[in-house]
Amino acid sequence: MANRRSLQDRSSPRRDDGRVPVSARQSRAARLLYYAALAADDNFGYIAFVTKFLGLLDIAVVGCGVAGQAAATLLAESGHRVTIYERFTEPQPIGAGLLLQPTGLAVLRKLGLADAAIAGGARVTGLEARTHRGRSVLDLHYADLHPLAHGVGIHRATLFDLLHGRLLQSPAKLVTGTEIVDVDKTHLVEENGARHGPFDLIVAADGAHSALRARLMPQVRAPLYSWGCMWTTVPDLLGIGAAGLLRQRVRGTRLMMGLLPVGRGEVTIYWSLPIRALGRSKTIDLASWRRTATALWPEAAAIIDHAATGDFARATYRHVALARWNAGPVLFIGDAAHGTSPQLGQGANLGLMDAWTLATTLADAPDLLSAFLRFERRRDPAVRYYRHASHLLTPFFQSRLAPLGWLRDAVMGPACHVPGLRVMMGSTLAGTRRGWLSATPLGDNGCFPLDV
Repeated sequence: MANRRSLQDRSSPRRDDGRVPVSARQSRAARLLYYAALAADDNFGYIAFVTKFLGLLDIAVVGCGVAGQAAATLLAESGHRVTIYERFTEPQPIGAGLLLQPTGLAVLRKLGLADAAIAGGARVTGLEARTHRGRSVLDLHYADLHPLAHGVGIHRATLFDLLHGRLLQSPAKLVTGTEIVDVDKTHLVEENGARHGPFDLIVAADGAHSALRARLMPQVRAPLYSWGCMWTTVPDLLGIGAAGLLRQRVRGTRLMMGLLPVGRGEVTIYWSLPIRALGRSKTIDLASWRRTATALWPEAAAIIDHAATGDFARATYRHVALARWNAGPVLFIGDAAHGTSPQLGQGANLGLMDAWTLATTLADAPDLLSAFLRFERRRDPAVRYYRHASHLLTPFFQSRLAPLGWLRDAVMGPACHVPGLRVMMGSTLAGTRRGWLSATPLGDNGCFPLDV
């Protein structure tokens, strides 16, 4: 590429005495180790290409969800030639209402969608969780981090439509009705054997139940959580949204109900269930649910009564932990890379951050190998923290381990009022943690600073 420095010039800066600095030697050593890892598990014949200088790449994105659409748009508008593949003939949202955190809102702001998301959703200022007896379990507010900070509860369909409209405005090419099941070197392979490519980079954003991850990384365990939920969206008959709170009620570790304001005068109801009750062949007794839910949360009886007359969707979740983010030319992002329990409400936000980080990393890396390394280094701390924290926290709210419920009720409420712990718990809610000991401060405007 014209005006490109050589790989040696860019990856091995030298001091005045001509010696390579320690940091550069360490970086080079990391890259050599990464070569070894690729070579040990390289079924793609791709090693010869990962050191090519980055210019404008041919990129395939598999999956038209939150992470996939954001990545395709950002990459295409950075000048790359992007094609996004979706198995449905008409791309459609899958899943319940969700909570956009300051991190996800920051990426939407870069896409010019934040104002529309806020207008189409409901401003959420905090999280309140109580037991069936009214004991406080969680009482967290974004204002503890910054007076202007907030989240946004939003219909997944509303967010999908915003991202989809933005994708169609970008130079990215959308191909629908195409189910990608495998990768052969630099080509995508459909179930019917049709091939697409070649591509310099393939971004797998096909969700927690990723077919590409199962095919390309068969050694990765991605077990289903033993609990999932049923959900529906109904009119906010009690004005829950006016308080701007995500509210939950719990009884032990077996009963949990949540109400999330999602805008347009509606709330999404979540009800925790073991996965054996969520099978397609299982019938949910809504009359029985209505009695149980009303006993758990009498004040929400009007909303519960309305929900019991409609239909509930069902959702299951996987715990996905990859040893590395890529398999040859295929980079996994979003739930395909780090699916977890929704207990901390971070799934869509982590996916949006993946998309932003990928676009900026390709812009400043000299070659694909460096890009993979930098992407991992930038995303690993936050993703590892939220994966571990979600996995640890989930049994305290969804399990058959009654003592965990007793411990939760005794400890978490008081912990919310301990200054240091309250800030840590609040930053965990807001998606700004980078590990157990660090977090990214919000900016002066209460927004998450993407360029830190």
